[in-house]
Amino acid sequence: MLKNKYFIINDEIKEIGFFDDSILKEGKCLYEVIKVKEGIPLFLERHMNRLHNSAKLIKVDIWVENQWIEEALNKLIKNNREEEGSLKFVLNFDKKIFVAFFEEKNFPTDEDFKEGVSICTYNRERENPNAKVLNVNFRMDLDKFMKEKNIFEALLVDRNGYITEGSKSNVFMVKGDNIITTPLKAVLPGTKRSIVLEICNNMNMEVEEKMIEEKEIYEVDGMFLTSTPFDVLPVKDVNGIILNSSENVITKKIMDEYNRIVKNYIEYKIKL
Repeated sequence: MLKNKYFIINDEIKEIGFFDDSILKEGKCLYEVIKVKEGIPLFLERHMNRLHNSAKLIKVDIWVENQWIEEALNKLIKNNREEEGSLKFVLNFDKKIFVAFFEEKNFPTDEDFKEGVSICTYNRERENPNAKVLNVNFRMDLDKFMKEKNIFEALLVDRNGYITEGSKSNVFMVKGDNIITTPLKAVLPGTKRSIVLEICNNMNMEVEEKMIEEKEIYEVDGMFLTSTPFDVLPVKDVNGIILNSSENVITKKIMDEYNRIVKNYIEYKIKL
């Protein structure tokens, strides 16, 4: 659901009442969702890198420059006077349309970060996991499932019984001193995922990238999700099995370091 007063289509600022959602439903589209904090679109450079990677995977050419997109997003933030929100931009390659808008944010609460969130497994897989392709029906099915289960996120299980990722997140599991996550080839290359991997490397934490069977999730000491809206979010329980990941020492260290990186990024962008 769109929010705020204005959206951008190509290089025009328009009032939200003029938005035509056929842009999102008709034609081949790529998109990115960026978290805005203190008026700054977080880790924009990483989002742009992923956008170009997605374009290569589905064999389309991006017709606008990175700098142009950055200026459009900053103009949208300024016109909406939005200090914190979920900003989405879409490139429709069939119609050659760029559109950007703020959508209803689904950010975790302070309590979610403190206590963790509830998730469930769901037998579904993405057609092209490495590319951030807009699929409205896929999203609607998942939202319906999560609403019925009254959970924060769904953990996708593929046809072979392996955990891949969340419906809008990457998943990390902690077992002893080790961290386990699904290999990049089987998931969307999340911007926050890449930051967490860098954190683990810098803190000399061992990360094993491997396919994880669903039954293994009940044997871990902790689990956390990473995504644009979730940041680094501990999991309280999965399919009703309690994990208490928010009390896990490794999870807490990664969360603290991630928050420090966000703070430094905002300070750096404000000084530019």
